[in-house]
Amino acid sequence: MRCWIFFHRDLDPGLPEVKEILRFKAVAEDIGVKLEVLKPRDFDLIVDSKKGWSASYDGRAMARPDVIIARTGAETSYFSLAVLRHFERKGVMLMNGPRAIEAVADKLHTLQILSRSGAPIPKTILGKFPVDVDLVERELGFPVVVKTLKGTRGTGVVLCTDRAQFNDLANLLDGATAGADFIFQQYISASLGRDVRVLVVNGKAVAAMERRSSDGSFKSNISLGGYAAPYAMSREMADLAVRTTRALDLDIAGIDILLDSDGYRICEANSSPGFQALEPACEINVPEIIFAAVSEKLRKQPRSLGRRISRFLRVARRRARGPRRSTRAATPMKPQLAE
Repeated sequence: MRCWIFFHRDLDPGLPEVKEILRFKAVAEDIGVKLEVLKPRDFDLIVDSKKGWSASYDGRAMARPDVIIARTGAETSYFSLAVLRHFERKGVMLMNGPRAIEAVADKLHTLQILSRSGAPIPKTILGKFPVDVDLVERELGFPVVVKTLKGTRGTGVVLCTDRAQFNDLANLLDGATAGADFIFQQYISASLGRDVRVLVVNGKAVAAMERRSSDGSFKSNISLGGYAAPYAMSREMADLAVRTTRALDLDIAGIDILLDSDGYRICEANSSPGFQALEPACEINVPEIIFAAVSEKLRKQPRSLGRRISRFLRVARRRARGPRRSTRAATPMKPQLAE
């Protein structure tokens, strides 16, 4: 299997996202997957009317891959999305397509899609300037969570415990640029300092870990010092995580679930989920699981339309000509099997 991973950074082991890429490389080498890690921006994207395969990367021609796995996440640029769309139209299988990646990079857009699907989510208000504090208090109450629309690893998230604290933040936001986009979100008190990350691959909830804050804060992110433990998913939680990925059209996802007093609520979805803590906590091999899912999906892929049409025409021409006449002595004919 020939696989490309799209990643937007240099492979510096000091960067947190790089460790997962190095895991993919190590596992690929162990199981015989031909893996290349590529920066989308280094492709020469040429759009024309010519048919067939062509791809130029950093000045060299590239053979067609069987699959592209995008690991650019919330930081996916327009250029990266354009490159993904290009190869999607060339018929390359993508594990997370550009529409899904673009949707989940925007936290409000994610919630809008999930709301339409009927998934349980925290009530959320899109911030505008000046901030209407009375509206936030009436609809959400306090405490209230304030988030930037785009952010990863717990960055850009603040909890305001009361109206006075929120007023101070609102004054600060009013002084910010109009291009700064925020959402105000209902605080789920039952999930203070804890949530559950469910890894879903190809429509299956394969593992879950509970993340807990280690310092009493409301954030549970491992990158901020939280710790992880394996979590025994209920059937209801696993089904909710899978339904969420289907609504968002994600092949690989980390679904963050809040534990509410009367059930579960979807907090966020991640198209490029980290798994440094998940692997040791749940004793699983995430890259191997993903490569196995890719292999299974490739086996189930139908033949391309062009190949099916060519085969149909060959069979039709053969039948139109009728059985071949032989100059040899007549021998009993074997029945001809339909193709």
